Amino acid sequence: MEINYGLSYRLGLHPWEHYAKIHGDSFEHQLRIEFEQHAGDSPGLLPRAIDLGCGSGIHGRRMAAAGFEVVGVEAQQLPLVRARRQAGPHETYVQADVTDLSELAAGFDFFLDSGCLQGLSDAARTRYGQEVGRLAAPGATFLSLQFDNSRFSSFIGGISREELEDVLSQWALIDDYPADTRGLGWLQKRTRPHWYRFLYR
Repeated sequence: MEINYGLSYRLGLHPWEHYAKIHGDSFEHQLRIEFEQHAGDSPGLLPRAIDLGCGSGIHGRRMAAAGFEVVGVEAQQLPLVRARRQAGPHETYVQADVTDLSELAAGFDFFLDSGCLQGLSDAARTRYGQEVGRLAAPGATFLSLQFDNSRFSSFIGGISREELEDVLSQWALIDDYPADTRGLGWLQKRTRPHWYRFLYR
């Protein structure tokens, strides 16, 4: 079942952003690791990062602070307005569907998905996988926070490790570990948030 992200934002129900606010310190540590890996990829240029389903830009701002040139992609107008209002000089926010990123040029070093893919239909997931593969630079990495399939999937979505690997078939899974659930509500803890890290083949 595909999640209605527009309705979620209008109702103020966006657990992926709630998680980002609570565990920002942990994410910033991960970003420093990613930046150090990609800092020398293009001498004289900032490494390029893309935030897929960027919402109001909470992660995009952190990515830019870590040293990336950031493009945030969001289909919903409401969070996109917030993201653009707070954008810094190394942040650009584009209204687009993550299943059609044809307006973006290839060559991204780092990809982030914090709860976007899990809410897409099977057909949309396939198109998403094709698009991120097309945009990846050699040696690109992909960091993904997803919630697992559960009885709450009709509300929050969900994706298993195996399903994620199928979507990202051009990428190799190199690390995965449970996300910290301290401070999360009852529902979010039961959706088993998990971090996955991929390397472009």
